[in-house]
Amino acid sequence: MSERFEPRVARLRRALLEGLGKASSAEVRQELRLETDAPDLEAARSLVQIVSACSVAVAGEGELADEERASRPPPGAPPEPPTSAADMSILGRMDADETFSTEDLDDVETLLGFLRAGSLRQRRAALGRLVAMHEDRELAAPDADRLADIASQAGDHALELELAEAREKLGGAGARAARQARERWAKLVTEVEEQVRAYWEGERSEEPLATMPGDDRAELFLRARQLPEMLVAHAAAVLEGDAGSGSQRELLSSIRHAGDPRLVPTLLTLLRQGGQDVAMEAARALRPIADPRVRPVLAEQYERSRHDGPKALIAGALGEHGDPRGREYVRSLLDRGETPVLEAALEALETLGAVEDTPRIAALLEHEDERVVHRALRALRRVADGRALSSLQKLARTPRGARHGAELDEARETILARVDLRGEEVEPEQTTALRTVEETRPALGGKRFAAWRSYAMGHLWLAFGAVERARRRLERAASLRPGWVWPHLVIGIAYARRRQHAIALSAFRRAIEVDRIRVERQPLAIRAAARCFLRRAEQVAGDGRVDVARGLVAEARELDLRRVDRALRFELERRWDALQRAV
Repeated sequence: MSERFEPRVARLRRALLEGLGKASSAEVRQELRLETDAPDLEAARSLVQIVSACSVAVAGEGELADEERASRPPPGAPPEPPTSAADMSILGRMDADETFSTEDLDDVETLLGFLRAGSLRQRRAALGRLVAMHEDRELAAPDADRLADIASQAGDHALELELAEAREKLGGAGARAARQARERWAKLVTEVEEQVRAYWEGERSEEPLATMPGDDRAELFLRARQLPEMLVAHAAAVLEGDAGSGSQRELLSSIRHAGDPRLVPTLLTLLRQGGQDVAMEAARALRPIADPRVRPVLAEQYERSRHDGPKALIAGALGEHGDPRGREYVRSLLDRGETPVLEAALEALETLGAVEDTPRIAALLEHEDERVVHRALRALRRVADGRALSSLQKLARTPRGARHGAELDEARETILARVDLRGEEVEPEQTTALRTVEETRPALGGKRFAAWRSYAMGHLWLAFGAVERARRRLERAASLRPGWVWPHLVIGIAYARRRQHAIALSAFRRAIEVDRIRVERQPLAIRAAARCFLRRAEQVAGDGRVDVARGLVAEARELDLRRVDRALRFELERRWDALQRAV
């Protein structure tokens, strides 16, 4: 509608508001092209029709203008995120070409390479493709065994749900263990549902998620996408209604790898309104969630944030969503000396890092703080540049390398997989394992039979519930064969099952001193030991002895935990972060 009609429309709207009984009603009738003595009903009908038509036209123009304004960047907004130089390798094509996906691949080696060294989206797609090939009987038995081995040991918390489903489908001992884990999780869900229902009905005073053991809570939320709506709604209510409390941060850090889109509204609220610690955990939790609502809010909060820690983690989350706008900012933080800032920057470089960042990240492997070394290893694993292998070998040959043995091996395997996907090669000596372990066998002697007899009697007393008698028999067996680790492990497991973690702890420590490698290679033993360290740390932390708890978690983290449940590994990392903040 042209501008010369605007005054007439305004007059007609005023007449509609004031009514036709005013002295100007004759002028209104003239505007409506009616006779001056036209009935009020006819004038009112014409008035409503014309004003409505004008309002619809103006609204349409406004919508078009809004769309046009929305398509333009706001004043002072940063430019569009820069695009890096085109990577024409298969890795770059997979990221850049939406029409090219793992569905186009049949080569098992390539798919396993993506599963080890790709982005989160690529790893998820490669795993799905390999499982589909197995179900279609297109995967040879040795390749299926390799996939099962990767699925059982990959320390990929964000893919836990997909990995668990894959283990069930691949068959074998891993499938049985996966089914048992799913049944245990389902039982845990049922128990927590009953507790939550009692809490909301006033039959229970303590909030269930805050009082449950940390590893149980981690196990619950690593499969969050399968949780019933009631539990997700309860978790959201706790997060939004307990602002600034320790229980809010505990729960928020426990859902770091949940990846559940149902939590997006709550997480976005916490990102906008929470303090620094809450914003950092919210950014971590939003990072693996592929939801269109996430990226715009992350970009908005990145521009608004003025604190280095949260801003770096928000930049890392944006990198996971394909937006590298924070790369240069995160790189600049590597020049800072503060450990928390370095940790946040290295965590962000897991998604934003490029091969040119390798020298600066590798230099941090010599940092005095073990937390920075831990984060640097993770960043090098995701950047996966072949030049980092020499730095990993250098660290592996030092006493500090023993504390990071599992991380060193995982970083090396990921780098080699990515180098292969890019069609590159490394020096032959860099493809060898970083750690060489010599298998030791106990010497034969006349006391061996007596040791076996004491060991068997210890098991017999345990079957009857006589724990102290069993302990004495098992300790005698260990004294007769000093290099035998199993008597110590049986003692530790027996007391851990009775929740006597302080006594179990000493037995597990003796087992680790006798034969650490064997303990780490036995899934039952390393799981029991790691859980015992965690539970004892929770006990002493509850008594206010934070320094002791921190030491216990540090001991557990130095072990090779690749054969430990992901929920337990995640809870150890989360508990470590929480105890570090309590310094």
